[in-house]
Amino acid sequence: MLVPLFPLQLVLFPGVALPLHIFEPRYRLMVKRCLEGNQPFGVIRSGSDGLSEIGTLAEIREATRYVDGRWDIVTLGTQRFRISNFDRSAAYLQAEIELLEEPIGEPAARVSELAQRVSDAFIDYLELLRGVDDGEHEHDHDDEGDDEGDENESDEVTPESIDEALEEEQGAALSQEVVAEIERLLVASNAAAGPAKITEFGPDDDEGSDDDGDPDGELLATAIDRLSGSDDPVGLSHVVGGVVQLSIEQRQELLEAADACTRLTLLAAHLDRENLLLAEGIRPWSADARALAERRN
Repeated sequence: MLVPLFPLQLVLFPGVALPLHIFEPRYRLMVKRCLEGNQPFGVIRSGSDGLSEIGTLAEIREATRYVDGRWDIVTLGTQRFRISNFDRSAAYLQAEIELLEEPIGEPAARVSELAQRVSDAFIDYLELLRGVDDGEHEHDHDDEGDDEGDENESDEVTPESIDEALEEEQGAALSQEVVAEIERLLVASNAAAGPAKITEFGPDDDEGSDDDGDPDGELLATAIDRLSGSDDPVGLSHVVGGVVQLSIEQRQELLEAADACTRLTLLAAHLDRENLLLAEGIRPWSADARALAERRN
């Protein structure tokens, strides 16, 4: 099977949405041909060590074309693949690929137990991220008035104290940004279905207008419900692996896992560590700004 390839500094998982802004001419052409032929393209991780061998097919579910030829698209990861041979005959990279199976792993009881554990831990993870800021501010208020005898003392304003205060504020904003990004991907993943919806933007249209199509959060609630229980351990392992904040290397390891049992085992360990540190008010991850910003080619 020959497919176009889109190398990116990220990892796409089956069942997870990926919004992209396409402006480079060769990828504009790729998107146009994919839409015309109702064909997916392959997202493959590009790193300092080159291209990964295993990636994920992306189907275009929504496409907005601007008058200057740029595209905003929403894709959905569908199937994992392994590259067997590159093809450089087109303006963009292509490859012959082999689609990978999705075994659950053995034993079944162990997989079911892991799926429930990961589902619960991920929802706890979201709640801990939401509560990091509130917990810090509550702690600050609890400390007020404890040392009545020190009322004549004042905190010294130093460059170090200013840096610490700024770091706390930036960390608080980052927590909310991470949660917002995860929620956005979950909603998009849950809503993306059916044939591609194509929109044309003319010169007089407002580009990138914000439209809250889910004011009551129903799509988000439905998306999170997908992560409850263990009816689909393969899908669960991919969706959680695709939205939890991990390093690109950790995500690629998850994508390449031999089966759902292996992937869920890795995810359970990651989430246990993240939740433990977040519960102590420690942010263990260093979020990659490129992963939080709008993806661009």
